[in-house]
Amino acid sequence: MFDSSLPISFYKELAPLSEEHQIYIVQHIETKKVYLKKTLKVYNLPVYEQLFKYHVKNTPRLYALYEHDDLLTIIEEYISGDTLQEVIDLCGPVSEADAVSYSIKLCAILIELHSQTPVLIHRDIKPSNVILTEDERIILIDLNAARQCLGEKDRDTRLIGTEGYAAPEQFGFGNSSCQTDIYAVGNLIKALIGLDKNPSMKVSPKLVSIISKCLEMNPKDRYQSASLLKTALEKL
Repeated sequence: MFDSSLPISFYKELAPLSEEHQIYIVQHIETKKVYLKKTLKVYNLPVYEQLFKYHVKNTPRLYALYEHDDLLTIIEEYISGDTLQEVIDLCGPVSEADAVSYSIKLCAILIELHSQTPVLIHRDIKPSNVILTEDERIILIDLNAARQCLGEKDRDTRLIGTEGYAAPEQFGFGNSSCQTDIYAVGNLIKALIGLDKNPSMKVSPKLVSIISKCLEMNPKDRYQSASLLKTALEKL
């Protein structure tokens, strides 16, 4: 547990990014650097404590945590760029080459996330939770739904995820695992290329095969690691 004396007060609010979700752009009163402040109602404190101690590359770095009255306030790195959902909304579906490139970079993040001790599972991978920066980096954000994979439960006790991306096991059909994130990546690729809205569109058979393997109902039939999925995508 983090001490409540952590200097959340060192950050002054500049502007709301999303008042509905209590996300604000803030500035450190001494360094003048800009950050994000979020107040979370749904969160897993051990996940944020773990990420505070051990930063995962290409996720927002955490600078302060403060839990009070069943709310968690966090100060995190401000990432400049557009979410992949914003890219789709503005420009339409991306090319297969771009979708594969973004997914390979996303898999690299998942490899590190899934290599943590305990293993961390994001559980809410979707276009609006992936930022594309100006220098073409991919950043995975919003770990509100993330959990540690401890292997002691048969089923998730909290049903959480985004319909259209979340795996079956997130809705009471089993226990979340690394393959849960693999399933979401398959749906993300579909959304990026427009296959989710136009199932009859022409897509590379090899990419269709990769998507299908990601979306197998049984987690054991999916890619068993983000590394294996990354390798399959790289072969394209």
